Amino acid sequence: MKKNIPNIITSINLLLGWTTIYFAYLSEIDWAIGAILLASFFDYLDGFAARKLNAQSALGAQLDSFADLITFGIAPAIIVYSVSLSSAFLNEKDMGFALFLILGLIPLLGAIRLARFNTIEEQTPFFIGLPIPAFALITVSLTWTYIKYNNLISNIVNHQIFYVVTILFFGFLMVSKWRFLSLKLKNLNFKENKLIYFWGISSIICLLLVIIFGNIFLIIPIVLFLYLLFSLIKNFVS
Repeated sequence: MKKNIPNIITSINLLLGWTTIYFAYLSEIDWAIGAILLASFFDYLDGFAARKLNAQSALGAQLDSFADLITFGIAPAIIVYSVSLSSAFLNEKDMGFALFLILGLIPLLGAIRLARFNTIEEQTPFFIGLPIPAFALITVSLTWTYIKYNNLISNIVNHQIFYVVTILFFGFLMVSKWRFLSLKLKNLNFKENKLIYFWGISSIICLLLVIIFGNIFLIIPIVLFLYLLFSLIKNFVS
């Protein structure tokens, strides 16, 4: 029975992705974002459970990839599509269909990212290309910020297009050759994991600052920005 526990957790991840799509089509974006955030927790939990229970399997690995494609590839694309349709410019019939096709690049790039990850035999202490769960978290963070501060962002010319292009940029990072931090520490050696330690310390400092200034909801976008920043540094520091 215990060998099925990771697969059950992965299945919950998949169903949360499916739920996200439902809420996104209803334009219930807060619920859709919440479902993805919860799914990301289960995505971490299934790998943790598999390692602790020594229940890794080929079936589990494949199921995890399919769940990730739905939850962190297709679902974020639907969220972006739904939010973009709130724009009068992008809500026109022909433009809406074109936007839907363009955003199809997101699950496509995600599928390539997952397929490449599954076929890499060499184990590295970092990710090659932006992990698809990280992409999804960045997408929902940018979307939440875009909606939350729409009054300020609306002053930017063509801000709707900029929003979509920014999401697609991060989508292409999934298939890039850039190295991104892996937060799965094999040991606590500071020298080997210094960028992860710096990222963690910086995140804690930012958490304290946003608590002091009373805007706790900004912590996720800030932490993800710091993750991207230290991953960028990783490409120039051995």
